Amino acid sequence: MEEKRTVIRDILSIYVPAFFLSIGMSIVSPILPTYARSFDVSYTIATIAISIYATGRLAADLPVGLLGDRVGRRPVMLTGIAIITVTALLCGFASSFWELVFYRLLQGVGSAMWQTMRQTMLQDILKPEERGRTLGYFQSLTLIGSSAGPSIGGILADNWGIRAPFYAYALGSLICFILSFFLISESKNIRSNNQKGHESESLSWPIIKRLLMNAGFITACIATLANALQRQGTRSTLIPLYGDAVLKLNATDIGYALSLATFANLFITIPTGYALDKFGRKAVLVPSLALTSVMAWIFTLTGDFNQLALACIFLGLSQGIGGQAPLTMASDSTMDEPHGLSMGLFRVFTDVGFIIGPIMVGAITDLYGMIIAFYSMAVVTFVSMVFVQVFAKETLPSKK
Repeated sequence: MEEKRTVIRDILSIYVPAFFLSIGMSIVSPILPTYARSFDVSYTIATIAISIYATGRLAADLPVGLLGDRVGRRPVMLTGIAIITVTALLCGFASSFWELVFYRLLQGVGSAMWQTMRQTMLQDILKPEERGRTLGYFQSLTLIGSSAGPSIGGILADNWGIRAPFYAYALGSLICFILSFFLISESKNIRSNNQKGHESESLSWPIIKRLLMNAGFITACIATLANALQRQGTRSTLIPLYGDAVLKLNATDIGYALSLATFANLFITIPTGYALDKFGRKAVLVPSLALTSVMAWIFTLTGDFNQLALACIFLGLSQGIGGQAPLTMASDSTMDEPHGLSMGLFRVFTDVGFIIGPIMVGAITDLYGMIIAFYSMAVVTFVSMVFVQVFAKETLPSKK
């Protein structure tokens, strides 16, 4: 017998564990590029430690989605959190660069299990007319953790060493596992507005082809690819490297700047959720991509911490506006498809961006310098904005 869904139960079962995992994940963001460089490797090689995480997620996304459709969301999610906890601790004990890379690869697999099942559970329980604002609430609580993480990570690194943030990451993940074990219920049998019978098609090529031919879904995938390129290329890689190498900032200052970007995300998230449900997904997504493109260029004009922090705030606002739209569009477009597989395929595009972003900006930085790398990210995002404007289909039922 299915348990009655309530707002309080949603918050306790998915939102609160996500808060503790997000604070752990973001703790290592200001020090990861520098930590990788501490093993005496080039900028290009150092970015492998960032992108390999997404490689692990990419390899696991589709299998995890299929597994969630077969055995349920909860066991897959719990296994993923356990993997994240163990590998976060091992990263702190790494004795070589390639050992760090291996642990980050496994961590990426665990993250795929958590992220894909989390999105699948939300798709299971949310109706289209509430999806934007409810995802906004969810994103807000997650961003509270992400906002505090970089600052905490910078302080830990400056006071207790560059490995300390990984130990804090493991602690946050452990708390997430405990909460998830006791609070999360299975949602596999909740099929809101969905046609039963598609679960049996999860392993077939026809359903994957059908998803790829779905205009709303594929447009959402392209948009999330663009957002992932910006987040990992600019925000997680270029900004820390630029702050360290060009502006000569310490880890604490870089952490503060990244936290400001996340706080800006938090500020705009709930209004964005309501805008998605009122004005439509495309009307929100296109302006956000345009503003993000401009902000990638603005970073080249920053010359001190205050200017970098201000640029981070506006980047956070632009990414916050557009961050929810692709997932909302993808969920709208696949209500009649297997939810696990749909979200797994959607995350494939996200993780391709996460892989390409750091490697691309690392290679461009080694060859042409950081300024050209910022310009490149601005151009890529602008092209994505044009693509979405021309080809995107509105998926909000009342605005179709």
